[in-house]
Amino acid sequence: MARVLIRNIPEETLAVHRERSRRNGISPEKNRPCTPEERVAITRYLHSRSLKVSPALTLDEIRDGLE
Repeated sequence: MARVLIRNIPEETLAVHRERSRRNGISPEKNRPCTPEERVAITRYLHSRSLKVSPALTLDEIRDGLE
């Protein structure tokens, strides 16, 4: 399984994550795999945050832009 190491995280960001972990009863450093439900939730969250893809330009629109 892949691992991610993030350096130089601001202390206030770490404090928020530590508090959230404490409330949820888990360790922020705990190295456990996500459940399938968590994976779906993470994927949906990331998709909702990503920019929507614009439709491709037609050849006529491309030509008009070059003029």
